[in-house]
Amino acid sequence: MLQFFGRVSLALAAVVLAASLAVPAQAVEVKTKYFSIDLPADWTQPQPVQEAQGALMALFVNTKDGTAVTVTVVANSMSAKDAATQTVANMKSGGMSPSDPVEKDGLYVSSFSQGQGKGMSWFGSNGKEFAVTTVLGSSLDNGEALLKGLKPVDAKLFPKF
Repeated sequence: MLQFFGRVSLALAAVVLAASLAVPAQAVEVKTKYFSIDLPADWTQPQPVQEAQGALMALFVNTKDGTAVTVTVVANSMSAKDAATQTVANMKSGGMSPSDPVEKDGLYVSSFSQGQGKGMSWFGSNGKEFAVTTVLGSSLDNGEALLKGLKPVDAKLFPKF
């Protein structure tokens, strides 16, 4: 599972680079068993929602500024605090500079940076699944604006804006 989050960090960096190649799409609804979200025209989903080994990952990229948003849900009873602590440790060992996770509104939050990029991750859990929602880019505003439209099946898993 820890390797999974290492791959997520690398995937986020690759997505920001690939964002410049993305073609704008018309507004489209993305629906999973955990959430739905309407993507505005300046957001794209470069790949379909991925599901493997009890984990679901969705990736969204802003075609104007390259901001990336990932939503990952893992079928595991790990607490939000434990998921945040393990992920932050992996990020540090991978050369990133994350903040220690802090509890806010029932979720754990950590900010991070790597080079010019900065990001924020929110960790939630409902006792059956845990979720990691991450925004990465030069500014977090567009990602947070997108997440305002996220409609959760279980609000304990996701941040509220």
